[in-house]
Amino acid sequence: MPKARKGLRGAQDSNFILQGGILAIAGIVTRIIGLLYRVPVTNIIGDEGNGYYAAAYQIYNILLLISSYSLPLAISKLVSARYSKGQYKNADRVYKGGLIFAFCTGGIVCLLVLFGAEFFAGVVMSEPMSYIALRIFAPTLLVVAVMGVVRGYFQGMGTMVPTAVSQIIEQIMNAVVSILAAHLLFSYGEKVGTLLRDKRFAPAYGAAGSTLGTSMGATSGLIFLIVALMMVSNSLKHDMADDETRFPETYRRILKTIVMTAAIFLDSNFSNWVQSYE
Repeated sequence: MPKARKGLRGAQDSNFILQGGILAIAGIVTRIIGLLYRVPVTNIIGDEGNGYYAAAYQIYNILLLISSYSLPLAISKLVSARYSKGQYKNADRVYKGGLIFAFCTGGIVCLLVLFGAEFFAGVVMSEPMSYIALRIFAPTLLVVAVMGVVRGYFQGMGTMVPTAVSQIIEQIMNAVVSILAAHLLFSYGEKVGTLLRDKRFAPAYGAAGSTLGTSMGATSGLIFLIVALMMVSNSLKHDMADDETRFPETYRRILKTIVMTAAIFLDSNFSNWVQSYE
């Protein structure tokens, strides 16, 4: 028996290292793609357009951090804890509770940015023309929140592969759409600027094209995760059918736990984010 336990522990450690390695490789690939595509985008939209993009991205990043940045970690931790006890139905409830939480927080910040883009751009960031890019970022906040829950669900089940593949797909789509949309919208902005006699519209629309890439990239990553989830749905149903948990957790309790767990991770992530700007 002791030898069997040791072997099992070794297999678990090996799987953990493998899964971590897959995620690390995906992270490196996405960073390389990110560095490469920003060069042509910057050349297209220029320094002024890049400034508009940076202003919009800072607001987006802050709201993303507050609304859903810690969701993958929180859902992963809660699902993993229930899977280790064979509580597959409760794990499924955590996933569904996470989706409720994501739609609420992501939806709120989405609407906040959609209708408050001009305030954030002009008053908060002192870059009035960045509101065009910021408004395109709005739906991305909801998409990323939902995607974070699905990624956390897979990670809680012990597989990082869907997360890794979705990150690569997301970044590739981001790169392609950012370059194409930046070029097309910059040209459109030039026409608008000529008509309104305001040269700022060209870089402003170009920056919006770059943010469109972020939105489409996140959407493509979410679509892949949904397809991956559908492919394992039968296996998940079998696990839940074998679950003999007598007292399922209520959604009220689950949502409370998600909020508390996400808040813990948020505090840590927010501290690291602030330190990176000091």
